[in-house]
Amino acid sequence: MLLMKTWHRAALIVVCVGLPVAFLAWLGVRDPGINFLSRDARAEWILFPSAVQARAHSIVSLDTLFRRAFTLDTRPRMARLNVRAAKRIDLKINGVQVPLGAKSNWKNISTVDVLVLLRVGTNTIDARVFNADAPPALWLSLCADRVTLRSDQTWEASFTGSAWRSAVPASAPRLPRAGNLISGEQTFDSAAKVWPIWLAFGGIAVTIWLAGGYWLSRSPKVGAMTSRGLSRWQVCALLLVVASIWICLFWNNAGLLPLRVGFDSQSHLEYIRYIEERRALPLPNEGYEMFQPPLYYVLSASTLSVLGQTTNDAAAILTLRWMTMLFGIAHFTLVLLSLRLLFPTQIGPQLIGLVLAAFLPMQLYLAHFVTNETLAAALAAAVIYLSLRLLRIENGSTSGYGLLGFVLGAAILTKTTAVLLMPALFAALISKLLMQRAAVATWLRTLGVMLVVCFAVCGWYYIRIWLRFGTPFLGNWDPAAGFPWWQDLGYHTLADYFRFGRSLIAPLFSGVAGFGDGIYSTLWGDALCAGVSDVSARLPWNYDLMVAGYLLALAPTAMIIVGATVAFGRCVRKPTANDFLLLGLFGAVTLGLIFMTLKVASYAQVKAFYGLSMLVPLCFFGALGWEIVTRGRRLLQFALGMLLVVWTMNSFASVWIRHSPTQSLWLGIRSAYEHKYDVAASEIAKAVNSDPSNATARRFLALVLDYLNSPTEALEQAERAVELNPADSACHEQLAEIAAKQDLERAISEARRALELGPENAFAYYVLVNCLVQSQRDEEAIAAAADALTISPFSAETHFTLGLAVVRKGDLLNAINQFAYALLLRPDWTEAQAKLRGALVLLANSAEGPRHLQDVVSLAPDSSTILNDLAWLLATSPDPALRDGQNAVRFAEHGCALTGSKNPTLLSTLAAAYAEVGRFSDAINKGEEALSLARSAGNDEIATLSENLLTSFRANRPYREEPKL
Repeated sequence: MLLMKTWHRAALIVVCVGLPVAFLAWLGVRDPGINFLSRDARAEWILFPSAVQARAHSIVSLDTLFRRAFTLDTRPRMARLNVRAAKRIDLKINGVQVPLGAKSNWKNISTVDVLVLLRVGTNTIDARVFNADAPPALWLSLCADRVTLRSDQTWEASFTGSAWRSAVPASAPRLPRAGNLISGEQTFDSAAKVWPIWLAFGGIAVTIWLAGGYWLSRSPKVGAMTSRGLSRWQVCALLLVVASIWICLFWNNAGLLPLRVGFDSQSHLEYIRYIEERRALPLPNEGYEMFQPPLYYVLSASTLSVLGQTTNDAAAILTLRWMTMLFGIAHFTLVLLSLRLLFPTQIGPQLIGLVLAAFLPMQLYLAHFVTNETLAAALAAAVIYLSLRLLRIENGSTSGYGLLGFVLGAAILTKTTAVLLMPALFAALISKLLMQRAAVATWLRTLGVMLVVCFAVCGWYYIRIWLRFGTPFLGNWDPAAGFPWWQDLGYHTLADYFRFGRSLIAPLFSGVAGFGDGIYSTLWGDALCAGVSDVSARLPWNYDLMVAGYLLALAPTAMIIVGATVAFGRCVRKPTANDFLLLGLFGAVTLGLIFMTLKVASYAQVKAFYGLSMLVPLCFFGALGWEIVTRGRRLLQFALGMLLVVWTMNSFASVWIRHSPTQSLWLGIRSAYEHKYDVAASEIAKAVNSDPSNATARRFLALVLDYLNSPTEALEQAERAVELNPADSACHEQLAEIAAKQDLERAISEARRALELGPENAFAYYVLVNCLVQSQRDEEAIAAAADALTISPFSAETHFTLGLAVVRKGDLLNAINQFAYALLLRPDWTEAQAKLRGALVLLANSAEGPRHLQDVVSLAPDSSTILNDLAWLLATSPDPALRDGQNAVRFAEHGCALTGSKNPTLLSTLAAAYAEVGRFSDAINKGEEALSLARSAGNDEIATLSENLLTSFRANRPYREEPKL
C-alpha cells in the first residue's frame, strides 16, 4: 500500500472502511437478533409514546394495540397490504383475522391480498404487536386503488391497556419531559450560574500560561514552545505534578463518597469476592459481571488477600479505588510517552495530549469506581506505546515482540474489547515487515512470537468459555448467561446514528437522543450519573460546572476533529505504519462501539469509556489539531491555550467534592435508598440547617421522617418544600404522599398539581390512583390508571390497582388482562395470581361464560399464567359448554413455548388438554415430564396432581375439576 498511487490508496481505504460498515448495515437490515428498524419509504415504523425510563426491564412479552380507521367511497378492485412488526403481530381488518402465516424473521415484509376484508364506508385496522425485549413497533402499508394507508402519526396506540395516544415515529427521539427521573440541568442555565467561576479560572489560566512559559524557558536545552523537545527531568516533573493533582483529588473524595457507587460496582465486587472465597474463576452465568475476563479481578482479589481485607470491609473498597486511580495515572503516563514518540521535538502537542489524557472527564470520574475499565485501557496504551517503539526500530528484538504479545494478551485477559487492538496492530507491523522485505524467519521471530505469547496469556480463558457455551465471547445480555434484560430505547434507527445536539442543551442521559450525543456526553462528563436511574441519587459532583463544561468541551472536540481529518488525509497521501496503528485503532473501536449499540440497543450501552482504550489516538488527534490550528498564530495559540486551561480546571473542579449542603443531602439520599433512615434523617437535617431555603432537602427530609413514623414533622417539611418551590412537581408529589395518610382529598389535589407541573412524574400517578381507589371514585381511578400506564407501562402495581378498580365496575375481562400484565411483570405475586384466577372463574360462571372466555382468548396478554389458567379451565371444566379442547391445547402449547417447556404446571395443563382432545399417549408423555420436573423441583402439589392426571389418562379418561376461586 505504501507504494500505491494516492487514488489507489484512497480506494483501498474506502473498501477497508466500507466492508465492516456494509456488514453492520446488513446485520441491521437482516439479522432478527438485532433490534434495528430499517427504513422503507412506503411507511414509517411507529410505536407507543411511553416515557423513556432508565431502569432495566425484564424479558416479558408485552403488547401494543395500534388502530386506524379509514373510509372507502367505492369498492376497490385491488387491495394489497404489506406489513411487518417487531416482533409478533395479530392483525385484524374490520374484526376479521388477516392470515399472515408464520415468519422466521420479523424483519421480512408479509404481503397479503385483503380485498375481501374491505367494505365501502368506514373500515378499521387493529394491529396487536407483541415484543419481549423492546417496545412493540409496527410498519404497515395498504394500497387499495387510489387510496393509500401507511403507518404514521395518524394512528392511535394503547400499550398494555393504557389510555389511547397518537403513535409516534420510531425515528423521532424519545426525550424525557418534566417529572421524569432522568431530567437534569441544561447547559445554558448552568453556564449562567458558573460564569463568575470561569472568569476566575481565566485569571488563573493566564498565570499558569505565563509560569509555564517561564519554567520552560529556564531549561538550558529548551526554549518555550521551540522546536526542541522536553527533557527527561521536565517529563518526570510534569508527570509528578499531574499525578500529585490526581492524588489530592482522590484523597479529598475518598471520605466523601459512599463505598458502593459506580457502574455495576456491586457486581464487580461480587466477582472479586467469588475469587477470594472460592479460589477459582467463575463462569459467565454465575454473576452479572462474571462474563468479564478475569485479570483485573484476580489482581484485585490477590491484593486484598495480601492486605488481609475482604470486599465487605470499607478499607477494601478504598484499596480497590486507589488501584483504579493508579491504573489511571499509568494510563496518562503511557499516553505522554507515546506522544513523545509521535511528536519527538514538539513541546506543545505533547503538553496538549497530556492535558487531554489526564483531565478528560471520562478519565476523572471513572477512576473513582471499582471497575476493570482503567486497567484494560492502561494495558491498551502500553500495547500502543510498545508498538510505536518497535515501529521506530528497524530490527526489533524477539524479546520486544514477546513483551508486546504479553501485554496484548494481558489486555485481552482484562477486557474482551481489547481484541479491537489486533487488526490495527497487525496492519502496522505487517506494513513495516513488507517494506523491509523481511525473510520468513524474521516474520516468525516477530509476529509469530507475539502471537504465540499473546495466545498463551489469554487463549486458555476464551477456550474455556467456548467449550462451555459454544462461543468464546459471551455477554450478560446473551440468553446463555441467564440474565435476561433490556433497557430503553430497546431499538435503533438510522437517524440515531446521524442525530446530534441534545448533549449541548441537556446532556444528562442524552444518549436517549442518539449515538453521537451518548458518546459526547459520557466523554466530556458523567452524563449517566455513575449508573443510577434517578438524578436525585447521583453522586455529589459539581453538576453545574460539569453540565456547563460541555460547552467548553467544544474546543478540544474541534481540535480532535481537525487532527483526525488531517491524519486521515496524510494517510491517504503518504501513509506510515504509525498511521495504520492509530487510525486503524480509532476506526476499529468506533465500529466496535456501533456494533455493541446494535447488539444491545440500550441508551446506557452508548458509553464513551467503552472506547477508553483509544485514548492515545484521541490525544494524538487533539495534539495534531492544536499544532495545525495554532502553527504560526501566537494570538490564537494564547486564546485557545487559555480556553483549554479553563476547560482543564473546570473538568477537575466538577469532580472535586466539597463539604456542603449538597454533599450532606446526597449522603442522606443514599442512606435512604439503603433503608438507613436514621442516618438519612441526620444527614438531610444538616443540609436543611445549612441551607433552609433548599426545597429539595426539605422534600427528602419529609420523605425520611414519614418512614420514621413522624407524620406531623413530615407534613410540615413537605408543606415548607412546596412553599419554597411551588413549581416543583416532586415537592407536590411528596406532599401528596404524606397527606394521603390523613386527608385523601388534599392528597388527590396535590397529586394532580404534581402532574400538571411534571407530566412524566410516575410516582405522582401512583399516589393519585391509589387515593382515588381508596376514595372509591372508581371512574376517576380507572381513567388516572390508564393515563399512568402511558408513562410507566412496566409498573406491575399500576396494572394491579387498575384491575381492582375495573373489577368493582364489573369489567371482568379488563380486570383479567390487567392482573395478567401484573403477573408478567412480577411473576411471583401470589395476590395477583389469586385475583386473576378468581376473575377467570367468575367470568366462566357468568350468564354468557363461554362467549366471554372467547373474548379472553382473543384479548389476553402473552402471559404464561393466564394461558395456563385458561387452558386448564377449558380442558377440565365439568361444564361441557365451557370446555374447548382445541383452544386448550393451543393455549397450553403457547404457554409451554414461552417457558421453554420447563414449567411442570404448564406441562400438566398441556397433558390435560391433550386428553380432552383424545390424544392420550401425548397426554401421558407430558404428564410424565411434568411429574419428573415437579419432583426435581420439590413441588409436591404439582407432583401429586400429575400422578392423578396420569391415573386418569392411562384409563383413557379426560380429567375433570370444578373451578376454584
